Amino acid sequence: MLLKLGLRTAALATIVSCGLIGQVVLAGPAGAVTVAKAELRDGQLRLEGESSPGVFVSAESTTSVADVRADPTGHYRIQGSNFTAPDCKITISDGGRTPTVTLTLDGCTTTVTPPVLSQATPPPTGSCIIVHQPTITRAVGIATAIYFDTTGCNTTFNSGATPTPVQWKVVAGSIPTGMTGPASQGTTAGNIIGTPSIPGIYQFTLQVTDQVGDTDQDTLTVSVE
Repeated sequence: MLLKLGLRTAALATIVSCGLIGQVVLAGPAGAVTVAKAELRDGQLRLEGESSPGVFVSAESTTSVADVRADPTGHYRIQGSNFTAPDCKITISDGGRTPTVTLTLDGCTTTVTPPVLSQATPPPTGSCIIVHQPTITRAVGIATAIYFDTTGCNTTFNSGATPTPVQWKVVAGSIPTGMTGPASQGTTAGNIIGTPSIPGIYQFTLQVTDQVGDTDQDTLTVSVE
């Protein structure tokens, strides 16, 4: 049975086409998940393979996630729309029974814009400013969250008595593979969450926008070890 799945998607460019053909076996015990087909074309994700019967298999990029329960024979098939993978990687897991593994999609062209580190980011347009952080270190394979905050942002304009969170987006670079976001956390803060799956130095530029349209940008560095 073919199931359409809900997706979590951030505002980043859509991949035109990418695909992974052939079988990939994720390390784990007997019954570990296998991937026979994984492709992304014009925002349409198709993923197919075998796992333990009845477990949830999930495919997650830095901007989108889709999952489905394997049928009684262990076969699973994921199909979803508006799926994006800016760094051409997806992380596949099966309900925690198999270690998380990240795959690079064959034939995929990345849409990640590298941050410009030799120049300062544009100055803020108003009083809303991202609080800068030094390099952040996280362990590979350990679920975590990375938080960032602001100061001086307007969160009440035209919103009545209830403050409205500031809005975040990544405008350059790439967050650590295996993590997703950014998402609002409280009124003035944001975060990215997940399990970093590939060691390396990740640099990305965040942009925040408050209720009156003031913006600020700041480049963060995350070391995954």
